[in-house]
Amino acid sequence: MNRRSFIQHTAVAGAIFSASPLALSSRSVARELEAPFDIALSQWAFNKGIFGDSRDNEKWFRATLRSDPEKVLRGEMDPRDVVVVARKMGIHAVDLVNNMWFGHRDDKPWLRDFKQQAENEGVSFICLMCDVFEHIGVKSKTDRQKSIDQHSYWLEAAAELGCTQMRINPYGEGSYLEQLRQCAEGLHEMSERAQRLGIQLVVENHGHPASNGAWLAMLVEMTAHENFGVYLDFDNFFMGGWGIEPQRRYDRRQGILDLASHTVGVSAKTRRFLGNGEEEFIDYDWCVRTLLEHGFKGYMCAEYAGDQFSELEGSTKTVNLLRTLQEKYEGFSLQQPGG
Repeated sequence: MNRRSFIQHTAVAGAIFSASPLALSSRSVARELEAPFDIALSQWAFNKGIFGDSRDNEKWFRATLRSDPEKVLRGEMDPRDVVVVARKMGIHAVDLVNNMWFGHRDDKPWLRDFKQQAENEGVSFICLMCDVFEHIGVKSKTDRQKSIDQHSYWLEAAAELGCTQMRINPYGEGSYLEQLRQCAEGLHEMSERAQRLGIQLVVENHGHPASNGAWLAMLVEMTAHENFGVYLDFDNFFMGGWGIEPQRRYDRRQGILDLASHTVGVSAKTRRFLGNGEEEFIDYDWCVRTLLEHGFKGYMCAEYAGDQFSELEGSTKTVNLLRTLQEKYEGFSLQQPGG
């Protein structure tokens, strides 16, 4: 890529990282080895830096992503720079998004080079988020198989990068019950394929029926595969598709309770911070403790999605919020009494 390096040309970066009391501290890095959960950084948290204004026209964006994916990369940040950002934050794991490097799915030299860049920074890849495909729960069996095949190519890319999870959107057609059955059929087969590659298949509360916590919990049970789980987003509890007004919200606490026992990864979404460093709209302490009480031990991936701060500043604040909760619940035991 010929664009400027985001890291080299973001003057505020060094100030932010050095100002963070937890960034790069040896104690913070050591604590991650004994923490109640691990912390990752989301590539999607830098979507404006990577895409620039290309997502202002969603129709153009989707069409161009398929025909000439490099054209949608209008921002200053190279998608691969996320591993440098993570290292500067003292974070050793990153979640990836396929549409940020859509044209490189089958380019093994590029994938191997990206993985090597990450390793050079002391970073590994955790979950690959996959979007822009035929829905896995459509009514037509032929189209469901097409979706399975499309996702399977990305499973191979995820394996090449060393990812341990891959997220699929459980979207479909028909009634909630029809989508439940159709999605479960496709996801069971995908779980089998993923397991053969050593990758865990996950779904997220990510719009459509999936943002209904009860529906998504039933989907996990109906899929009935040991290699299948939930990648929980603390924020995405609404029903229907994207952009529907008014939103039909699903109670966040109820949704987390619905999904906690199935959760194997977390999108730690933040939008706005209070002066004390807490998230304004999400009770992070309750969310984290609830998951720990249900046995969660995986990664919580910092994903800043607000406009109060820059993507870099917001991500740093999200990481620091998670580190504060790591410290609070260090040594947490399921045998401890609730409180």
